Amino acid sequence: MREPEIDTRRKMLWIALVLFTWMIILIWRLSWLQVAEHEHYLQKADRNQRKEFEVIPLRGSILDRNGKELALTIILDSLYADLKLLAREEDREKAVRLLAPLLGAEEVDLRALLSGNSSFVWLKRKLEPETSWKVRRAIKENGLHGLGVKQETQRSYPNDSLAAHLLGYVGAEDKGLGGLEQTQDERLRGRPGEVDLRTDASGRPFERSEIPATNGPRLSITIDTALQHKVEVLLDEALKMSGAKGASAIVLDPKNGEILVMANVPVFDPNERPKISDLILRHNRAISFPFEPGSVFKLVTYAAVLEEGLANPNDLINCENGQMKIGKRVIHDTHKYGMLTVTDAFAQSSNIAAVKLAQRVGKEKLIDYISRFGFGLKTGIELPGESRGIVNPLSIWRKDSIGSVAMGHEISVTLLQAISAMAAIANRGVWVRPHLIKSIHTVDGQVLYQVEREDRRVVSEETALRMKDLLTQVVTSGTARHAIHLNGYTAAGKTGTPQKIDERTGRYSGGKYMPSFAGFVPASNPQFAIIVMIDEPKGNHYGGVVAAPIFNLIAEAALGDFTVPPDEQDFRKALADVTKQMSAQE
Repeated sequence: MREPEIDTRRKMLWIALVLFTWMIILIWRLSWLQVAEHEHYLQKADRNQRKEFEVIPLRGSILDRNGKELALTIILDSLYADLKLLAREEDREKAVRLLAPLLGAEEVDLRALLSGNSSFVWLKRKLEPETSWKVRRAIKENGLHGLGVKQETQRSYPNDSLAAHLLGYVGAEDKGLGGLEQTQDERLRGRPGEVDLRTDASGRPFERSEIPATNGPRLSITIDTALQHKVEVLLDEALKMSGAKGASAIVLDPKNGEILVMANVPVFDPNERPKISDLILRHNRAISFPFEPGSVFKLVTYAAVLEEGLANPNDLINCENGQMKIGKRVIHDTHKYGMLTVTDAFAQSSNIAAVKLAQRVGKEKLIDYISRFGFGLKTGIELPGESRGIVNPLSIWRKDSIGSVAMGHEISVTLLQAISAMAAIANRGVWVRPHLIKSIHTVDGQVLYQVEREDRRVVSEETALRMKDLLTQVVTSGTARHAIHLNGYTAAGKTGTPQKIDERTGRYSGGKYMPSFAGFVPASNPQFAIIVMIDEPKGNHYGGVVAAPIFNLIAEAALGDFTVPPDEQDFRKALADVTKQMSAQE
């Protein structure tokens, strides 16, 4: 065999070996991809052909007791740009010239947004409907590919600042901030849905599946919008007239604990983005700012002494001519009273009488009644930031602490705690947990939550009726006699004029007060428990002069709005009947 033929055969063998090796590698690689890597590439292909979009649910509405919308969600268009599609400089400049006047934006700012090559950039979020229509038309008529409109949700409060401290507000990411929006955020948000699109190689969809979003449920609350508005207007007028820092009021149904009104002024508009300077305004002072209640707290002292049988309404108390020493401290009355009945001492708000009665009860029993009435404990209201107030343990009471606590010092309470205690007397001695939420329903009417009454007996019915008698004397002949005048209705209540603590010195300030009045109407058959507090009024600062007149106006509005008939019976007769029954049982 010739040498050239041998070389040719060797070359062919080498070529055949290389081809065989290549085929083995190729077969191995194909086998590896189709077997070992099958799942990986299947998922990759699926991702390339599949597009998923989250469907944002509508946030649930908040309705008042009559079904009026207090908070709702609306759909608004937001403008965005895909700068990879809007790549040409002349197209970007054209977009700047067209959109700047429509959006009310500076051209230089819009030009900065349209620089770069990002596939998504917001140009303007949540456009007004008229603006959105103009923008859509401009994009279509000028063929601006790369600009698009995406729908977003926005929370709206149609009554502006009405009940803002109760409702709260919603942040940019649809997260509840403050009020019911915060505590009920998870419920109100609903459940997102999902759209699944399958596309071919050209990006055209050929298959679509959808899991619909579940919109948030409707939240029905106890507030009466009309009465809430009237109270806020009255408080605002009181603020202007007194030059005070703030004012608050609560109207409560004592029988079931429903809060009809919870108002604070100054107010804020939850439709507007909060500023650092007004964040303090967004705190609900009715539940978050505890204060020394002053003489309103004498309700607890007198209820305790009557319940324990340590005094009767007609018993006489020596008020020491307006001055009494307890420990190293001297207690004063505003007037130099001598001998007063328990009823008159309460009506005239004698500090000395309150101290002497508290001494009969004793500190252990007194602190028990304080707890019974709900002080030092959160009410459980469905709002964020509720304070439990301050009730010092007996271990740190001084010798004169019982005197201080008896007249509402050395203790801090919230406005809601104070009116809940007053409501317990109105409700014949039964404390009912105050609440804002009546029910929660899905959009198709399914009940998710229905409020259940929570209550506890604080004092006997007899004691409650006797206390009602004492509270009425405050209105007819006591510290509020010049302020409460309800034609055809009786009223009961208690004034308070506590001094504020100076934060710098820790002592009582010389001229800063928080006058208040708490009570209920009608006295014979209480329908509303009402409390009013004015923070740092200038000039006159007595509860009977500053707060009681506002109470009177709120009571008139509530009685009229709810068409409550005038008193049909004298509660004194009811008190006599109960006393007679108990005597017969004994």
